[in-house]
Amino acid sequence: MPWVYMGYPKGGGWSKGWGKGYSGGKGYGGGGGKGANKPQALPEGFEVDTAKKFVGTVDAYYRFSGYGFIIPEETGVLPGDKVFVYWKHIHTSDRYPSLVKDMQVEFTVAVVEKQGVKTLQAQNVSAVGGGLIAVQDTTDEKKTFVGGQNLRYTGTLKFFLAKQGYGYIKVDPGYQYDKEGVPEEIRVETTEMNCGGANPAQMEEMKVEFGIWLTRRGVFKAYNVTLPGGAPLPALEEPSAV
Repeated sequence: MPWVYMGYPKGGGWSKGWGKGYSGGKGYGGGGGKGANKPQALPEGFEVDTAKKFVGTVDAYYRFSGYGFIIPEETGVLPGDKVFVYWKHIHTSDRYPSLVKDMQVEFTVAVVEKQGVKTLQAQNVSAVGGGLIAVQDTTDEKKTFVGGQNLRYTGTLKFFLAKQGYGYIKVDPGYQYDKEGVPEEIRVETTEMNCGGANPAQMEEMKVEFGIWLTRRGVFKAYNVTLPGGAPLPALEEPSAV
């Protein structure tokens, strides 16, 4: 008899399966913490068509943790009517892969093993129709830049803490700015570390180039940080099984 979705048992839904433990900078939380429970296992006899394309709506996406959930338009086909999505499977033109709540996406699904159980995960996540997802362009339009969005500065990345998601850059001397108060050292956060769509590695004492923008709170921060010449920064090595 083919598998038919009848709903998960009471209390056995996604909220306990994935939890807050999948956190800490595009990775999974691992052993301890509130999210140490295993992901929801697939029902016995469930089979998935890995070539089938689904359209769905992003239910939630935690960009600093690098994961979220998609609700497919077609109900009763996928267990729980919700699919886990990991940043590595987002097809994007952004320097830092991300999704936005309520946006529509297209995706396939695959069976993966997490913490000893087989579960579903979204793959090949793209804009509807197969185009690249572009979220950061909209965000960048709202930024106030020092000298304009395309002006690049050089300096030394003193350090970047991958787990904490931030670092500091010492700007090379000699620049004149169109805004007052630009400090000698400015903060950079994970979303502005351009690793060609990957997660930034731990770094220190590295020559970089970047833009500078001013937050609404009056804080100067680095924008689109790359190696000199625009090459991507070193990426964090991720487990191949994810």
